[in-house]
Amino acid sequence: MEIVKKGKHIYKKIITKYILILIGTIMIAIGSGLFLIPTSVNAGGLSGLGIIIQKTTGFDPDLTVLIASWILFLIGLPILGWKFTFKSLLSTIVYPLALMVFIRVPFFQNFAKNTFLNELGEPKDTATLLIAALFGGAFTGLGVGLTFVGGGSTGGVDILVCVINKYTRVKHSISSFLIDALIIVIGIFVAQNTLVSLIGIVAAFMCALLIEYVFVGGTSTLTAQIISTNHVDEINDYIHNVMGRGSTFINVEGGYKGEPKKMIVVSFTKNEYQEMIEAISKIDPRAFVIVSHTQEVMGEGFRELKTKKKLRKKGSNDE
Repeated sequence: MEIVKKGKHIYKKIITKYILILIGTIMIAIGSGLFLIPTSVNAGGLSGLGIIIQKTTGFDPDLTVLIASWILFLIGLPILGWKFTFKSLLSTIVYPLALMVFIRVPFFQNFAKNTFLNELGEPKDTATLLIAALFGGAFTGLGVGLTFVGGGSTGGVDILVCVINKYTRVKHSISSFLIDALIIVIGIFVAQNTLVSLIGIVAAFMCALLIEYVFVGGTSTLTAQIISTNHVDEINDYIHNVMGRGSTFINVEGGYKGEPKKMIVVSFTKNEYQEMIEAISKIDPRAFVIVSHTQEVMGEGFRELKTKKKLRKKGSNDE
């Protein structure tokens, strides 16, 4: 009976994850297809690349997204392996298709045109353009955050970021920022419209803000307290050898039976959260894990620990 309940729980957990990934992916398509692409607001990512290609060649942006998504998926498959790439499969299939629906179906086309564009097909005014950028960035960020919560990946640029990280060890956040910044900068020269380009940066900022608050409540660093009865060493080995993080053992005592136990304390970034939880659940499904937001972590693997010298005010006397 217990095995049946456990099986149902695992099945329900998997279904929930895929629902979150699906909803998140559709929300990304809404942000891009109804708000950003119709107004040519380049906030980076594959939608930004699609806008650039459209401006330079006239090629449809949704087709650019479709082709680029599968090219990056096929590049990531042999390099990153099935374990990571499979997480991107659902988004790689659904995002381009959903984007085509929002861009090509007359009902959605008319919504975007009537809401944001004038008779010439240009944004009505600056305020309208800014609203489109804010909502586009919000939907995209919310979608990405939900996808991450579901343990998935949005594919596309995320795959490129992971490939770069594998060969250069450049942090995911840095390479992701640089790629999006490059797409936005190229878009500035292509669009030749400073106002639209600046509003694209606003959309990118809104997207990043929503990702932070949906996925980790606004904090980029987390700390976990892990108690395992029989698999402490295996979990600790994973933390050291796979995550590349340091850990601390704390001797604790169970409150029910008074048994001595070891608790592992480890700090890590939001990008490592989902994989760590999945790894612990495989090593010891009965492990007790507390994850909390951490205001700041300094030291090896995080921000460098420095002491700032207090500057004396000009004209002050030594005591």
